[in-house]
Amino acid sequence: MKIKILLVIGSLISGSVAFADPTPFRAVYKTDYKGLPVSATAIRELKQVADHRYLFTSTAKSFFISVTEQSLFDWHDRAIPLEYQYSRKGIGKNRNDRVTFDWQNNTASREELDFDVIEGTLDRLLYQLQMREDLNAANGEQWPKMHYEVADRGRTRVYDFEVTGREIITTPLGDIDTIRATRIREDSDRVTTFWLAPDYEFLLVRFLQQEEKGGFELLLKEAEFDGEPLTGL
Repeated sequence: MKIKILLVIGSLISGSVAFADPTPFRAVYKTDYKGLPVSATAIRELKQVADHRYLFTSTAKSFFISVTEQSLFDWHDRAIPLEYQYSRKGIGKNRNDRVTFDWQNNTASREELDFDVIEGTLDRLLYQLQMREDLNAANGEQWPKMHYEVADRGRTRVYDFEVTGREIITTPLGDIDTIRATRIREDSDRVTTFWLAPDYEFLLVRFLQQEEKGGFELLLKEAEFDGEPLTGL
């Protein structure tokens, strides 16, 4: 069960003018699985590595397993993925995955297998950052329904989200104003919800995934946003 939790966390675990480059950040999250003691730390970080080029990283580590996921991408009014990597080490089967994107030919490559991608396709981590930027561009006037094509293990899948409310979330940093974004699913009982902070370009504050067999939660513990410590209200 702990391995399953860390795998999902690894996949997760990211008011400026529209189309501005995203702001670097580092955020640390505590985890909970139905009240069970799962000792794990999840960290998400965005670094600028060149002009308009960024590295978005998500890690989750416990005594039993470590998961690292990262996306190298360009930003030109939107996220343009270049390379996605995934690594899992520890109890159970180790796994590594790598997807590269060729935008001149609109293809992606995984394990020497090429598959077609359309303009705007994202990877399994980067869609979360693009969702934040899309909400930031909306500026609260009318929340958009969000539709993402995601390259996922040699094929593309559709991820749809909508804003379903606004909440004050209590965290170790204090209370933080958030909007709630929920994934729209028609063929699954799994409920996936993000709570994102408008005051910090919709930085992830809380994540909750619920399904018939259980669920787990991420809650923001500490963060730096553009080099400055994040605080609550």
